[in-house]
Amino acid sequence: MPVYMFFAIVFLIAIVLLVFQNTMLVTVHFLNWVSPEISLALVILVTVGAGALLTFLLDSIRYFKIAKRIKELTDTNNELQQELFGLEKKYKLSQEQLEANNNITEVE
Repeated sequence: MPVYMFFAIVFLIAIVLLVFQNTMLVTVHFLNWVSPEISLALVILVTVGAGALLTFLLDSIRYFKIAKRIKELTDTNNELQQELFGLEKKYKLSQEQLEANNNITEVE
């Protein structure tokens, strides 16, 4: 099991324990907004969910940047392989021509 899965499970267990131990009603104050009384467990769950969603979105952006870079490098690699193939072909032809010229001069 990967290490990150282990930490994710430990974090999940900690959140579940925190939620079950904090069921009292609270009022949330944010800037000028005041919420009605809601369960602290709900506040914790919404906060953890928002954090997880934000983390997922930021990681997705990083993933798409990496995927784009991989595609660019793969395309460049393919172009360079084609160029190398063409140069190897030219090299073989020039070697064959050189050998043919050497054979002609040896015969004369």
